Amino acid sequence: MNPDRRLLRRSSSQSGASQWGMTTCTQCGFTYGTLSRHELSPRLRECGGAYGERLAADAVVLRTRLTPGQWSPLEYACHARDVALMQRDRLYVALVEDEPSFKPMYRDQRVVFDRYNMQMPDVVAGQVTMAADLLAHAFAGLEEAQWSRPLVYGYPDPSRRDVEWMAHHTLHELVHHLADIDGMVGGE
Repeated sequence: MNPDRRLLRRSSSQSGASQWGMTTCTQCGFTYGTLSRHELSPRLRECGGAYGERLAADAVVLRTRLTPGQWSPLEYACHARDVALMQRDRLYVALVEDEPSFKPMYRDQRVVFDRYNMQMPDVVAGQVTMAADLLAHAFAGLEEAQWSRPLVYGYPDPSRRDVEWMAHHTLHELVHHLADIDGMVGGE
């Protein structure tokens, strides 16, 4: 199976999915809670590489917004990079502080402040791959008890979660935005 397709496949297993709040994303097909802990890091790394592949498309296409309210493929890739970096920082805070909550990442403002659409696609490709690898490395090193560390996460509504949920949610973010890019550049 193509590794990109495996990232996007729907899982038929629903056991334990209700603990995750959102079960299956209707847009990208990602199902929370169906991957084991040891599967998360390799999938994060695969996602990083998949973004790198998509960013080899024509730069004009990568910078094009198909509709006014939709980001360009390059903007989605920059967002994925920043999500991976932000989540790595949040992970480390969750491992140190008792039940931390996190400030929003101000995703819409970052698009403007960091001039996402003016960045070089090949540079962003390396950055998103690196960011996903750093995050995967961080999750791969967790001890059993660390997966259950509590935190308060603001999405979709402020809720008490744990590190394992945050890992699944981060993978969902990367998979979801990869599908957004594929819808615009004709990926697999």
